[in-house]
Amino acid sequence: MSPWIRRQISCFSGGMMDLDELLADDGGPGDAQPRVFSVVQISGRIKGILEDGIGRVSVEGEVTGLKPAGSGHTYFSLTERDARGQTQKLNCAIYKFSSAARVVGTFREGDRVVATGRVSAWGGSSSYQLSVDSIRQAGVGNLLKKLEELRARLLAEGLFDQSRKRPIPTFAKRIGVVTSVRGAALRDIVRTILNRWPADILVFDTLVQGDGAAAGIARGIEVLNRVPDVEVIIVGRGGGSMEDLWAFNEEAAVRAVAASTVPIISAVGHEIDHVLTDDAADARAATPTAAAQMVVPSLYDLREGLDGHAARMTRLVARQIGECTQTLDDLFDRLSFASQRLVSVRVDRLRTVQARLAAAHPARRLADKERHLQTAGRRLDNAGRRLLERPEARLERLRLRLESYNPALPLERGFAIATAADGRVVRSFSDVAPGDAVDIRLSKGALDCTVVATRPDGNG
Repeated sequence: MSPWIRRQISCFSGGMMDLDELLADDGGPGDAQPRVFSVVQISGRIKGILEDGIGRVSVEGEVTGLKPAGSGHTYFSLTERDARGQTQKLNCAIYKFSSAARVVGTFREGDRVVATGRVSAWGGSSSYQLSVDSIRQAGVGNLLKKLEELRARLLAEGLFDQSRKRPIPTFAKRIGVVTSVRGAALRDIVRTILNRWPADILVFDTLVQGDGAAAGIARGIEVLNRVPDVEVIIVGRGGGSMEDLWAFNEEAAVRAVAASTVPIISAVGHEIDHVLTDDAADARAATPTAAAQMVVPSLYDLREGLDGHAARMTRLVARQIGECTQTLDDLFDRLSFASQRLVSVRVDRLRTVQARLAAAHPARRLADKERHLQTAGRRLDNAGRRLLERPEARLERLRLRLESYNPALPLERGFAIATAADGRVVRSFSDVAPGDAVDIRLSKGALDCTVVATRPDGNG
């Protein structure tokens, strides 16, 4: 094995790697080919070397990139600057089943902590991390301490006073943006604005992270303040760690935001991120997209709103017209009813007077007397007829009884009277004998008959 390869791997591993076992090579160029490992095998060997070689350690550093995951685990990094000013970072993980999970809420971004656990490799990304099983505060982190000192000083100067803040225009026609043209934040801002509203967008391209970023942000604000008709400026970038967003906490950037004559929206990171430009700006947006939505309305929403207002106004006018028409109809009905009632009352009074006059007229009285005489005459006639009806009815009954005794009446109904030769009326077959002469009287005429035979009944 060449000494150069051994030095590189030794530096990477911190002197804890078994090089001969790992590479299976005795170092000579003519030696046999090294043993071939699978990715899983080599990842497992590295993991074992790290865990067994380093063991359980305690590491002090500043918390950055703190991110709770949906799985219940918590991920962050411990950072520290080396002698050359470069940031060194150690990835850490607190698993939800770890005893350290109970104290996750006791530290935050920027805190300086001491984390204890085991260094282990994670084959999924060929990286190593500290699996933390306990953690405690080691004092306020340098970045956070610096931030709080600057915040207190600017607050005392009044740069964050609410009275300094100006309203943000909601129908901006010319909008300035201070950000990096290579960042996703600019694409989100431009796409959101142009999809919602026809506006001019002026972009000042600057670094938003690292050395010189704060000065570039301040310069962009100064330049856009001199451009005519710029109504609002959006200053921001996408999300990142505390170090990534630090330019927006630097004094130069914060003072430039506070000194702007044009209203400024600070749109840095995500909703959970907070920087000092948020406090100095006239408004803070949770995201760059939200900032774009604050300065321009949605043309589609406005049209829908106008259509809705027009429809509501049409319904309101129609309802008011209907109510007025209904009121007029009601008044007309009431007027008609009152007029008819007044006429009816007048007609009733007139008829009453006419009836009283007619009742008092001599002709009416004469007619009444005539009616009374006619009624009395009819009553007298009825009484006379009733007096005569009783004798006449009795006489009629006697006449009918007398007629019922008339012997000729049965003959008219088809009956006959038989008499023997001596004049006796024959009432039974035994009153005559065969050979006797019989005279039969009919309703009209008579018959001379001789009895041929007799029988006791009508059969035979």
